Amino acid sequence: MARILPVRKLALVWLLVAAVAQPPQDAEQKVAAAAEKWLESDTSSQELLDATVRAMLVEPKTGIRWIGDRLGPALADRKEARHKGLVALATHVALEFLRQQSTCGIVFAGQYSTLAPLQPFVGELFFELLLDTPPWFPDTHRIRLVPALRDLQPQPPAAARIDRVVAVVEDEAIEPEPLRRALACMLWQWGSRQYVLLDLERLQRESAEGDAEDRLRVQRELAELQYQLRDYRASAATHRALQQLAAAAKLPLTPTDWYSAACVHALCGNVERGIEALQKCADAQAAPETDSSYKLERKLLENDPEIAPLRADGRYAAIFARMFPPEQPTGKAHGR
Repeated sequence: MARILPVRKLALVWLLVAAVAQPPQDAEQKVAAAAEKWLESDTSSQELLDATVRAMLVEPKTGIRWIGDRLGPALADRKEARHKGLVALATHVALEFLRQQSTCGIVFAGQYSTLAPLQPFVGELFFELLLDTPPWFPDTHRIRLVPALRDLQPQPPAAARIDRVVAVVEDEAIEPEPLRRALACMLWQWGSRQYVLLDLERLQRESAEGDAEDRLRVQRELAELQYQLRDYRASAATHRALQQLAAAAKLPLTPTDWYSAACVHALCGNVERGIEALQKCADAQAAPETDSSYKLERKLLENDPEIAPLRADGRYAAIFARMFPPEQPTGKAHGR
């Protein structure tokens, strides 16, 4: 038989239940409280600024949208009382978001679109860091700006700015090749394709020359360049060609090779080929002869949006379990 509680105890139980059932403080309220604390200060404390940036990026979309809603009026009126604090907060939030995304081990188109509410401010900031790099910003980090600019500036900017990007791409004597290639891909996106065409033609030519190992290396590079150009169908075709070459020459492919193929097939909407490549990826990952440095991290497959259609497939769970048995530690991140 159920025990009937005295009225006073029953009331206390209901209060406890209600307290537990209360939803957590609204994310936007937390963001607003943290930001207002910073803006109401004298904005001189680096410690407080760092803490505010962390609070704004707990839920990046909410925090960045909050700043974006207030940044425009502050930029329009430099005498506005909170101008300095908002500019500092927007700058540091954008840079920290850039750092987090560029070091997370996952790469995908649209990765930086969360920063869109800070436009045009953040685009101007990133172009300045790229083209007029201040002493405090490492030269080696300029390449991190390119994917963000591609997401934030999908259409061509002013001609003068394109000219400055071209100048970097053409400066073979000083500028590093990876930065020049990344910028050439951005120019391709803006319609200036001549800076990548020579590379594409060279790689296509070399992929048919030399021994099997050399051709495989070139085809990997070609598939990656096509991926960077967001020409996923061409990249998928190149991956199929390199798989055929590897099979004919009895050359092993790494988990990364198969995972990259799975990604581009998924991006093309070809779930069957994507699952097939992911099954091969699991085979390579589970093979005892595969060096641990080539193995993929669990979080990559759990979080990469490019393979979301494959995660929705009924066969994915078994593939994932084969790649990451319960007792097996994960390897290093070798995604894109």
